[in-house]
Amino acid sequence: MKILYLNPAADLGGAERSLLDIIYTIRKNAPELELHLIVTADGPLIKQATEVGVSVELLTLPTELAELGDSGLSLKKSPVNAIYFLFSSFESLISLWRYTHQLKKAIKLLQPDLIHSNGFKTHLLTSLVNPQVPLIWHVRDFVSSRRIVSRVLQWASSRATMAIAISQAIGQDLQKVIPKLPVEVVYNAIDTEYFSPVQRKGELLDDMAGLPPAPAETLRIGLIATFARWKGQDIFLEAASRLLSNLEVPLRFYIIGGAIYQTKGSQFSLPELQSLAASLSISQFVGFTGFQQNTADIYRALDIVVHASTQPEPFGRTIIEAMACGKPVIVSQAGGAAELFTHNYDALGVPPGDTAALASAIEYLIDNPDRRQLLSQNARETVLKRFSHDRLGQEILELYNKLGN
Repeated sequence: MKILYLNPAADLGGAERSLLDIIYTIRKNAPELELHLIVTADGPLIKQATEVGVSVELLTLPTELAELGDSGLSLKKSPVNAIYFLFSSFESLISLWRYTHQLKKAIKLLQPDLIHSNGFKTHLLTSLVNPQVPLIWHVRDFVSSRRIVSRVLQWASSRATMAIAISQAIGQDLQKVIPKLPVEVVYNAIDTEYFSPVQRKGELLDDMAGLPPAPAETLRIGLIATFARWKGQDIFLEAASRLLSNLEVPLRFYIIGGAIYQTKGSQFSLPELQSLAASLSISQFVGFTGFQQNTADIYRALDIVVHASTQPEPFGRTIIEAMACGKPVIVSQAGGAAELFTHNYDALGVPPGDTAALASAIEYLIDNPDRRQLLSQNARETVLKRFSHDRLGQEILELYNKLGN
């Protein structure tokens, strides 16, 4: 069987890392399958996929199309016109036609038995191409709240064979929008050997962030996420400000990540976050490390990991990565993130966007090292049971075999 994956980016965000997990597990469990990948931008995803024997083709999207997202779009459009509105950064619709023609040609040359699309843009583009093979949409975001995208997906869904949702929350949301599309829930997985409890010194983070040495007893608290505005870096900094004004324990806070996507208007900039830290008078206690590919060592160097998303999280990959590294995690308990843990057993849950609740949860863990240790142990056990590569590979292969027969 020949599988073609389509991905609308090549930087290593959560969707791309999850796609790599699928590729790794399929390569391990079914080495006889022929795997191909088409990406629409250059980046590290290409190198990592190539290293595991995947044939990769770069089919570059024009910049205007790559930068366009659903944020802020509020015009009432028909489904077909909405597609063109999403792609309205082109000087003319001829550019869109040319790109879909290129994609159609690439697919025809590969002659895949099954196409696995990993993002909204490739869902839509592939539907315009209308390949005559089974088409899986891997849905990693809420659809109903995205006015234009939801209408376009409704129109395009007649081309899709089925959808994979990364959580029950995503699956239920998708079925509200497209009730006739078959949906299977397959939770993401991680490499539990790579993400494992190995001790790393906190000075690693100070070096990355350019901070001076800290007292030996310093506790390090970090948030790892892209700079999407809903990831809650502002909430994290505001919670840090509350703690630094009330506690005498030496603390440092770290924001790990960057603005890695091209969509306009949806991300914080580094100067924005640095300015917020300065306005809160906490700059000397906050480190910005930039995007880090080796995230396992980042988790290991932290004492507490914070997930602070202000909107319901589709899944929450950083949550299970940190749990796998044996770290106490505080989670914005909404959406798919709420499905990953049991409150006060293997992580702590707080209401999204609640600065006071987040600060209180961090303070609780600072004051209770035994609770931190217990949460850490239980967290590792949870990930081993529920989010291993072996489980992911088996579930994806079952779907491939079902559709390929």
